[in-house]
Amino acid sequence: TGITQVFTAPTPALRSYLNKALRLICHRGGPHCAGTHSEQRTPVAAVHVRHGDSCDRTRNSPGPSNAMFAWDEKKGKLDRVSYRWCYAFEVYLKELQRMQRLYGVRTVLLATDNADGKVLRAMHAAKDFNWVYLEFPRSQYRKTAWMEFRKDLDENVPFSLAAEIELLSGGDMFVGNMGSHVSRIVYDKMVASTATSVLPPFVSVDGYGMCCDFTEECTREDILKRSRSIRDCIYWYGKCTGGDQWFYHRG
Repeated sequence: TGITQVFTAPTPALRSYLNKALRLICHRGGPHCAGTHSEQRTPVAAVHVRHGDSCDRTRNSPGPSNAMFAWDEKKGKLDRVSYRWCYAFEVYLKELQRMQRLYGVRTVLLATDNADGKVLRAMHAAKDFNWVYLEFPRSQYRKTAWMEFRKDLDENVPFSLAAEIELLSGGDMFVGNMGSHVSRIVYDKMVASTATSVLPPFVSVDGYGMCCDFTEECTREDILKRSRSIRDCIYWYGKCTGGDQWFYHRG
């Protein structure tokens, strides 16, 4: 988490971009939206609604426990599928409502690469929360190819990504997709920023956990059987793409 903090420290140019793009929607007292002292002290949730180049099929419910693998009847085993799931805004909203019941959340920091405006329209209609988000051109996020291989993108893509990671890292709890490097980086920054030794609560709608890479089953039972240390779990995203990178010294 310390490494994440160092390599994602915001530059003056990034802070300027974030400040110019920042938008608030206030429905009640709470962080970022004034109110009483007790309302201002309520916890803030962060949500990463992933709807970009990794979105091949949409689900209206969370899971499964390993969203990139499915049982192959012919091979008699779990095998990699040729598609990736993304999740409707309502899936994230239900988890935010659960955090509201458990922790009293009133304000949500939102990041999304949704290109058609559907997520932001749904956000505006969800008046149980205050919303903090960035306003920038999202149409270029429409899926045509993997983002890292495209040459038709402007500066809003890298700036918005970095700015949204910085924005969401200010949350006290997280709803996202732990099969996404962006979600894991956000959570790592949250861990590094927490004022306590307790890991921030999180929900991963795609069924991945902190202790899973893309080749593993991610049910609670499977995670417990692997018996990894929490240090391994926090840094496990280095192996998410099947590589063998590690982000800390194991000596």
